[in-house]
Amino acid sequence: MASGQPKGSYTYPAVTDDPDRTGVLRNKLNLTAHSELRPAEYALTNIRLVEINQGSGPSGNFDTAHLKAIHRYIFQDVYEWAGHTRNESPVVDGQRVEPVGGLFQGGTSFLPGSRIEMGLNEALRPIADPPALSKATPEQFAERAAKVLSEPNYVHPFREGNGRAQEAFISELGRHYGHAIDFSLITMPRMIEASIETTNDPSSPLMKHAIEDAMKPGRREAIRSAFDDLRESGEEPLHHHVRTARAGEDITGRVLRQDDRFASLLTDHGIVVADRADLPERLPHDEKITVTARSDFPNAER
Repeated sequence: MASGQPKGSYTYPAVTDDPDRTGVLRNKLNLTAHSELRPAEYALTNIRLVEINQGSGPSGNFDTAHLKAIHRYIFQDVYEWAGHTRNESPVVDGQRVEPVGGLFQGGTSFLPGSRIEMGLNEALRPIADPPALSKATPEQFAERAAKVLSEPNYVHPFREGNGRAQEAFISELGRHYGHAIDFSLITMPRMIEASIETTNDPSSPLMKHAIEDAMKPGRREAIRSAFDDLRESGEEPLHHHVRTARAGEDITGRVLRQDDRFASLLTDHGIVVADRADLPERLPHDEKITVTARSDFPNAER
């Protein structure tokens, strides 16, 4: 085989039928089981994500090179190929690996590797105009950020770690243009739903609404209030679908918790947080009610 010709593999060879040790990505920690690699990976990448949030991450022009630099920074302690996209041939464990053409996950197929460069250029187009971003209202910025968060999900440029890299990228974009975005307020069920919905229907507002809940101060406060209520009940908030109500929306559900500012309603599709002023003063006990949301959550965070 000619020197430099790809012959390596992203994963360790399977030596047993144990699924925990099958398809494990080669890593700098030499961990050969998913159950060992996953917690170690998250522990190390969380440290790097904190550093990025503190302003120590790579700077750039919010283009493909910047996205790759952010991925490299986050995963530098775990994978040799950090920062390389699927259409490249990085060296892993001393051997050059083949580009990853087709990639499938949970029944979803992603953009062929040969089209990644084109796909990323198109996906990042909504933020390619700095003057427009500087003048954008919060709603306009959320719409552009949502498009950029949705499109690269289908492109899936990296072998692993796409979601964390994309969220860090969008957080940095928001910080640069004066919009703090707290992705810890977007729960996993909600992010999965928004990602699938916007992949199937690019005009869907679900990702934009999620970004607004993570960006607008009043909506952030409402989500945090619901999270606190869930924790007091012994529930992990990130396991639930939690969102704020949109003005003009009819909501049917049972009131879980309320205070002088917010009310959390359990609906057939998760928990919806409404402004308490939008609900009747007297609420039925343990019965479903239907209310029309009017508030845009203008109240500032405390």
